[in-house]
Amino acid sequence: MLVYSCSVQKSVSDNTKPTPELSKHVQQQLDSILQRGLDHEALYTIVGNIKPISSVASFSYPIANTDSVNRIKGAVLDVAKKQQFLDKITRLNTLINTLDYPDLKFVLVPYQQAYKNERILQLSVVRVSKLDSVLKAKASFFGQFGLTPGADPAVVIATIEGSEPYERFRGYGYLFGYPDYAVDFYVEAFDIKQKTNEFVKRNFFQIPTYSSDTGAFVYAYPKNHSPTKIDSTLYFHATSVLSKYKEIRTNYLNQDKTLKSSEFLHDYFNKSIQN
Repeated sequence: MLVYSCSVQKSVSDNTKPTPELSKHVQQQLDSILQRGLDHEALYTIVGNIKPISSVASFSYPIANTDSVNRIKGAVLDVAKKQQFLDKITRLNTLINTLDYPDLKFVLVPYQQAYKNERILQLSVVRVSKLDSVLKAKASFFGQFGLTPGADPAVVIATIEGSEPYERFRGYGYLFGYPDYAVDFYVEAFDIKQKTNEFVKRNFFQIPTYSSDTGAFVYAYPKNHSPTKIDSTLYFHATSVLSKYKEIRTNYLNQDKTLKSSEFLHDYFNKSIQN
């Protein structure tokens, strides 16, 4: 359970605002969530300024509608039985709303597609300036939704999440920082699969993270494609950020080897550990 004390912790820099002082248990929860992001692809949004948007963590709750008859009713959820899960989501939102870092926005958005009775809520982190740049550069795509620089990151993500598959794949491809050719390939391969039921063979370009060398920051590309300067530039930029993170990370470990994520980010955004 998330509990706040009544005192306020003052920031030592203008780069962060005063935030509620968290109980030890809640601070551990927050650090755990942030560690999931920093140790995976979100490092390249939070610190690297490489990806406009990254996934941080997923949360699943048995609240999705499994009865098609209920679709015409207003009372879909048995609140008496499911209130405990709604309370957890409320506490999670309260915790996420304490996160306040320059140019970053943390957004919790439910996946449109349910999995049996499970509704997955995806926590993402957005580099706002990077998002604005993508919305401007790809205005011919995002403009169809009325999404322009300055749009609320939560609205952008929710709009793309709720779009038809072609738009959803392309939109997420741009938002997650994949090269244009890789985004084109993925959408075109999906189109071929829809029309012919044939799976287009592919390779995968893997960019390592702290937790894994594969499977985190990864995108598909054609079988006959050889990585180019676009790919290598992205790779070396990311691995340079990762190398610096690995070097600094050891200074922010608890006795149980978990990361003091909030302390790390506080020092980073107050320029104590930048370069």
